[in-house]
Amino acid sequence: MDRRRRGPARTLLTIALAVSLLGAACADDDDGDESAGGGGNEGGGGGDKVVTMAGPEVEVEAQGLADSFAAFEEETGIPIEYSGDRSFEEQIGGQVDGGNAPDIGFFPQPGKIADFQEDLVPIPSEIADTFTGLPEGLLERATIDGDLYGVPAKADLKSLVWYDPAAFEEKGYVVPETMEDLLSMADDMIANGDTPFCIGIGSDAATGWPMTDWIEDFMLRLKGPDVYDQWVAHEIPFDDPDVIEVVQYVYDLWSTEGMVYGGLENIAATPFADAGLPLLDGECMMHRQGNFYAANWPEGTEIGEDGAVNAFYLPTFEDQDFGQVTLSGGIYAVAFSDRQEVLDVLEFIGSVEYADARAPVGGFLAPNQETDTSLYPSEIEQTFAGILADADPVRFDASDLMPGAVGAGTFWTAAVDIVSGNKTVEEALTSVEESWPS
Repeated sequence: MDRRRRGPARTLLTIALAVSLLGAACADDDDGDESAGGGGNEGGGGGDKVVTMAGPEVEVEAQGLADSFAAFEEETGIPIEYSGDRSFEEQIGGQVDGGNAPDIGFFPQPGKIADFQEDLVPIPSEIADTFTGLPEGLLERATIDGDLYGVPAKADLKSLVWYDPAAFEEKGYVVPETMEDLLSMADDMIANGDTPFCIGIGSDAATGWPMTDWIEDFMLRLKGPDVYDQWVAHEIPFDDPDVIEVVQYVYDLWSTEGMVYGGLENIAATPFADAGLPLLDGECMMHRQGNFYAANWPEGTEIGEDGAVNAFYLPTFEDQDFGQVTLSGGIYAVAFSDRQEVLDVLEFIGSVEYADARAPVGGFLAPNQETDTSLYPSEIEQTFAGILADADPVRFDASDLMPGAVGAGTFWTAAVDIVSGNKTVEEALTSVEESWPS
């Protein structure tokens, strides 16, 4: 088989795929990784060719990932076993230390890949050369000391605001074109007795991350991409005045009387997965969250201009000239095993065939710009793909690029400390700065 090119018949075939799923409420359950282990250089159970995979995608998203391998399994005879757990990144360290790593891991934080460099298999150049159609910089984020360790498997569009189109029309609210319009509309909502935002940053062991997304979006809009890049690279300290100003801005916005459903004091205790649901009952008017939140709306919820919910691009400030700055994210696939079957799977993940196979399932945006966007099953997903394609400049989630101890640790903790009133903004950011690896 020529691993560089695979035929279009892939999309017509089916697969028997073992998928272990856990909901967010069960993310800390020890059973969450049982089907993911046994990888490593020895391979998993169920035969030498089985490739085990583990990552943070669960439920609908995990099923979409599973379905995308249907034709690949049929063509290659390589069985795939995937285990999904929202706390994957907290658990993978123990699995690696115990010799029970999956063959392939899906990291939503490329900055954490460096923590496992000694355990990972560099992607051979002959495979890396097949990764076409990827935006500039994506592969560089998973390159360490000149070796590529990860391939983009999924993209996320984070600069979005969800809303109820019918409620907007009934109350006379208009999708804002500038940040000034958005903030003015929020003031009008409060004056009318409406609550502008639903916000929750609870996420089990990852509690705090949704606030970091807010901070990153406003860093781009208030300070621009150059300062954003300096912040990510630690060319300025974490408690630099520019960073303090942005975080204080977000905190002050959230602290505004009537701005947040349940008030500032409930933000840390509100689970991310549930945070936007009051929007459906008119308890709030907007929920700033990425495209992936679509998987959290109740089954049967219609999404789009005529649906129960829709989403618009989080606008920029009119008095700034940074372009259509857009925050993105995504998931990278890495290999803990150097078996040929594992490398074959990794090559497939980096192909447009994989993206085209997964796009029709929904709940997915492809990092590959050669993806056939007509394959997305809904108008809203095609809209998301268009926003991401038109965005300029695009910046990857800052916390996901930072060292794991910071981006998946002290930054999250600082967010909780700030909204809980345990520390001032400056105190919390100073703690993050002190934690940055030397």
